[in-house]
Parts: sequence; structure tokens; C-alpha cells
Amino acid sequence: MNETKELRWQTFDHIHHPYGDLIWHLLWGAIFGATLILSIINTDFWLMVISLISIIFFFHPHFYEPKLMDIKLSRRGLHINDKFYDWNQFYAFEKFSNDYRTFIFLFPKKLSLGVHIPIEPFFIGEDEVIEFLKEILEEEKDKVPFIDIIYRQFYL
Repeated sequence: MNETKELRWQTFDHIHHPYGDLIWHLLWGAIFGATLILSIINTDFWLMVISLISIIFFFHPHFYEPKLMDIKLSRRGLHINDKFYDWNQFYAFEKFSNDYRTFIFLFPKKLSLGVHIPIEPFFIGEDEVIEFLKEILEEEKDKVPFIDIIYRQFYL
């Protein structure tokens, strides 16, 4: 095993906002607007605060614009941007795909969320990543939690 081997690539955390069409925004805009008006009529301060925060989070582009990820796999661990994950935090990995992208899911040893790593065939070979990870972790088949598969169906 080569101790200095490392794989590195960049990709976006998601391709596009899953609900970016006009009808979706009009529907939720009407719901949030009606809630805001209702909170003003009923003088419900907390509902007004929640409505305003909801409007900001839903319509502000910062919350759904794709962000560039710098991914580096080394023998020491996984670097995603400025965050470091030691391999000792994970016991296995699995490759899974949706209609648009391929991901590596890292299974945590402790009760926590797993880590998704998007693989872009244009920048790095899928087989190269899998062979690298096989030297460090066990490979699983059909064990990715259902909620993570659903999440990646909508949040590409």
C-alpha cells in the first residue's frame, strides 16, 4: 500500500436546486405570504417571526446555490474543503447512484449522519476511487439508508 497516494478532485455539492421552477416558488410564496398576513391579523408575534425566517431561507439564493467542494482522499483520511474526517470514524463505504450522479456513502461507526462524496467521471475515475477506498474500508452492498437515497434523488 502506497502511503503517499492521494486522490483529489473538485465538484459541486449539488447540480441544481431541486425545486427551482416558478410554480414551486409561487405556491410556497403564497403559503408563506398567507401565514405572514395571518400572523399580522392575529397579532401573533412568533408566527410572524417564523414566517419571515421561512421566507428568507426559502427565497434567498445563498441557501440553494451549488457550492464547489474540494475533495481529497489520502491514507490519513478524507478532506472536504476545510473539514477533515479520519478513516477511523467510518467502518465501510458503498457506491450508489441516482439518474444523474454517482456517490460514495461512508458509514459512520458512531450514531451520526453518513458522508456523501459525489464522484464526477470527468475529473476522476469511479473505479480509481473505489479501489482506493477498498484498501482502507470494507465495501458494502445495498446498505445505504433509505433516507439518504431519497435525499439524493431530490437534492442532486
